Amino acid sequence: MNDIVKDLGYIALATRLKRISDRMTHSTRLMYKKLNIDIEPNWYLVLMLVQRTPKISVMEIAMQLGFSHQSVISITNKMIKNDYLIPAKDNLDKRKTVFTITKKAYEKLPEIKQIWSYGKEVIYETLNKDISILTHLNILESNLEETSFGERILQKIEN
Repeated sequence: MNDIVKDLGYIALATRLKRISDRMTHSTRLMYKKLNIDIEPNWYLVLMLVQRTPKISVMEIAMQLGFSHQSVISITNKMIKNDYLIPAKDNLDKRKTVFTITKKAYEKLPEIKQIWSYGKEVIYETLNKDISILTHLNILESNLEETSFGERILQKIEN
């Protein structure tokens, strides 16, 4: 069976990246389940940030990860519900919610860090030890921060 996404080449880049991301996320979720670890794949980065910077705000997490404010709220709400984060109001700005990690999170972090150390090795191996893709992703992200994909298409249409 033909893979239309692959057949379309670079025009389907966003779909291909999404498909890879979905596969990696799904298999990571299954791995955590097999290991009886009650976290989601996208929580690791938030845990690391909160551990490094206690009392970090939603907006600061969003900026550092490049996630939307709403995505961070969704993630942190799930993490609070599963006893990984403690929310509090900022001392200076009561509208701001800030986070610290819970005892449960602190105790699980060494195990999670070890898993992600293995994950780093696996990514390197699945890229056949060629990480030049990171250079291309950096260029892509930088260019899209400068001018969005949609704006670039509009510029082509207008010319």
